[in-house]
Amino acid sequence: MHRLIKQCSYFVLSFLVISLSSCAYGPQFINLDPNVVGPKDPNFYKTEQTSVVLTVIDSRPDNILGAAGDDSARFDITLKGDAATVLRARISSALESRGLILAGDSNSSLPKLILDLQKLQLSSLKTKRFGYVTTLDLAIVASIVNGNKKYSKRYNVGTEKKMGGISSSQNSENMVNDAVTQALSAIINDEALFRAFDHQYQK
Repeated sequence: MHRLIKQCSYFVLSFLVISLSSCAYGPQFINLDPNVVGPKDPNFYKTEQTSVVLTVIDSRPDNILGAAGDDSARFDITLKGDAATVLRARISSALESRGLILAGDSNSSLPKLILDLQKLQLSSLKTKRFGYVTTLDLAIVASIVNGNKKYSKRYNVGTEKKMGGISSSQNSENMVNDAVTQALSAIINDEALFRAFDHQYQK
């Protein structure tokens, strides 16, 4: 009798663990809240041109970043809110810290900085060989349009993590914000990009 009770307790405990594990899977909603780390060198390049028109574009088809799960069940990982609005707010403050003044779109004669969020993908999927693998891919293209000349550069961030389980919502959010922080910081620290405000480039 004691053995039977012990076996039943084991089965109940096993079922409970499996049920709790299953509950951990579900849709993830990511809040975009990156930082921008500006130049640390006090002698960073300062543009002769002090005004710029800023445009931020999100050319991704939708806010679904990817999926999380395994062969039995997969759930969407979705970015909340308007990414272009968030990126514009962050990069605006960083530009002002470099001494630039943001002008209205009607100032067609001024140089333009265009940021295009072309790719932001995140998936956490179970593989046969490595268990769960969480991958992130980000691409932002920054362009300076100065008259009829254009200078463009693509900023890529890629991350891959082999994990014991599915990426949590918090881990996914941290990965996204770390990647966007890296890209925006690379843009705001790129001397060649800011020299394009003062010179005529064609690329």
